[in-house]
Amino acid sequence: MTESNRLRSVSQRTRSRRDQNIDRRLREKVREAKARGNAYETHRIPPVMVRGGLAGAPLPLRKSSKSKARRRFDVSLGIPGAEMRLPSLPQVSIELRVFSGVLVAALAFLLYYLWNSPSFRVEEISITGLQRLNRGDVNAVLDIEGEPIFAIDPQAIAQKAREAFPEFSSVSVEVGLPRAVEVTVQERQPILTWKQDGRTVLVDASGVAFPQRDMAGNSPALVVEAVSSPPLPMVEGDLSAASSVQFMPVEMVSGILSMSAQAPKDTPLVYDSKHGLGWRDSRGWDVYFGDVRDIDMKLRIYQSIIKKLKKDDLKPVLVSVEYAHAPYYRLER
Repeated sequence: MTESNRLRSVSQRTRSRRDQNIDRRLREKVREAKARGNAYETHRIPPVMVRGGLAGAPLPLRKSSKSKARRRFDVSLGIPGAEMRLPSLPQVSIELRVFSGVLVAALAFLLYYLWNSPSFRVEEISITGLQRLNRGDVNAVLDIEGEPIFAIDPQAIAQKAREAFPEFSSVSVEVGLPRAVEVTVQERQPILTWKQDGRTVLVDASGVAFPQRDMAGNSPALVVEAVSSPPLPMVEGDLSAASSVQFMPVEMVSGILSMSAQAPKDTPLVYDSKHGLGWRDSRGWDVYFGDVRDIDMKLRIYQSIIKKLKKDDLKPVLVSVEYAHAPYYRLER
């Protein structure tokens, strides 16, 4: 036998004796536990896994039922080739889709509750700044009582109020939880009444017209009886959009005020597109001044003509100062 074969044989015998010793020690430990009669301890002995060439039959392991994946921990026993497996808990994982579904359901229920709860529905609108209008008129147009507070758009409500009530020069809407809606308005102050084709509107100093809603209410004493509409205001941009708000030029409003100061008391002014502004004098004639340009000078010319006619004991039926450089009058026949 060669030297290498001899060394290999010795090594195999040594390894076999070592494995047998390890197996004998483990079996002795099991027999000692059984001898003590401690069934619980015998049951709790952790399973042992032997790696390598451990002689003898492996210790039987308890079969476990099907379960979810478990994390395994193996601890070395200090004996070459032997390890002990520690007890472990199953890994618990919550599916992301399940969590998302629960979250979506909770949010949907919350939105349903907030949308339908009476605690978040508009019950009463607070309106400040009204003078000629009453609160019922505004509420009837806005029509938001009973609506969810989350569906209220302040800008849309303000725009709706301005379109329905041109007498509002400004409108602001504030919304607050749980169901508060506060509307603040500023009304225009009319300075003259314009009557045309059986329709009456009020006009403020900026030339904006709005309907006379309360016929029994106080109206301006200055009245203009017209047979045609006033000239459109000269504005930049879209003329049609501007004319739907402004009824006449600001200069025409100023001219009407100046003319009313010269007209006989309690005499309504008149207007038509052919002769312009004027009045029907209680003494029996009509006077026209055309447009409102140079109205002060035209009034002085008119006063001079009337003085001359009175001096000459003449009674006119028409006096026209439409053109300041070429005034004329017509006498009774």
